[in-house]
Amino acid sequence: MKKEYNETLHMLKFTIGLLVAALVICGAAFFLSTRETSAAVNAPVDMTVVEELMSLDDLDMPAVIAEMSSVGESRDESVRESIAESVRESRSVEESIYASSLEQESIEQSVAESRFESSVAESSSIEEQEYLDSFLVGSHLTARSVTYDCDDTDIPYLRRLFSNCVVIGNSRAKNAVDCGIMSENEVKYQSGVSVDVITPFALQVAYMYKPKTLFVMGLNDIGHYDGSNERFYQDYLSLVRQYQAINPGQVYLQEILPCPEEARPYFYRFFMIPDFNARIRQVCEETGAIYVSASDYADFKYINSEDHAHYGKEFYFLWAQTIATQMHLWEDLAGLGYEIN
Repeated sequence: MKKEYNETLHMLKFTIGLLVAALVICGAAFFLSTRETSAAVNAPVDMTVVEELMSLDDLDMPAVIAEMSSVGESRDESVRESIAESVRESRSVEESIYASSLEQESIEQSVAESRFESSVAESSSIEEQEYLDSFLVGSHLTARSVTYDCDDTDIPYLRRLFSNCVVIGNSRAKNAVDCGIMSENEVKYQSGVSVDVITPFALQVAYMYKPKTLFVMGLNDIGHYDGSNERFYQDYLSLVRQYQAINPGQVYLQEILPCPEEARPYFYRFFMIPDFNARIRQVCEETGAIYVSASDYADFKYINSEDHAHYGKEFYFLWAQTIATQMHLWEDLAGLGYEIN
């Protein structure tokens, strides 16, 4: 019995010893843990971090938020403007492409119209030339040029060529009738007159309403006006304007043909012909009349008059051709101008 009691007591002591040992171990562990925590809490502080944290307290947060919002809005506005600029550039490119296409269409249309007009003009030119060639069969004439070897067989062609106009003038116009190249159907004349004297007669001719009128005046005027080209200019200007008020057709003024030295006894002021021709040009400028010339063919060897101032038949063959070209009578004949009577 005593033995069992001792064993039980011994076991109890052992157990109590174990419990005490466990308590000691637990206490030691708790003590060590507390020291580590204290060391961590009491560790040295990084003052830079503290200053940064403290500076956050001084921040004006509403201002910071407003600034951040402004930055955001500015960025958004920049993005929107960039997008708008891209759209504008895109539209500009589209408009340029559209404009280019319109320009290309316009060019193509102009080219087409030009080709059409060229083809029409070419066709008209061919038809015109064919007609003139047929009209000139049997003559020595060549359209729009001057042929020297003309003879009486060419006269009917020349008269028809001038059937669309009238020639009004002095004795130098009359010479075309005298030599038989023109008839009084084409030439109305009064010998030895000046522009002031012939004016009433010319105004009567205006009522024929020929679409083209050629005045051949000037040689007599040099003596009649005592060399005053100013008076000659004023009277010629008045004549042409009065004529145009009646007849709206085109008026042509021929230069005064040259004279050789042998004409001095009859036309002693003939040396003033250039001055008077300058006045005729001035009348043309004032009235819209057209200045024509035949002096290139006025070879003095063609003069056949006693006064050495009037040309013969050989000259008037050449005269008729060059005047017809300058007055575009060939075009009229071919149907490009006025109708042939």
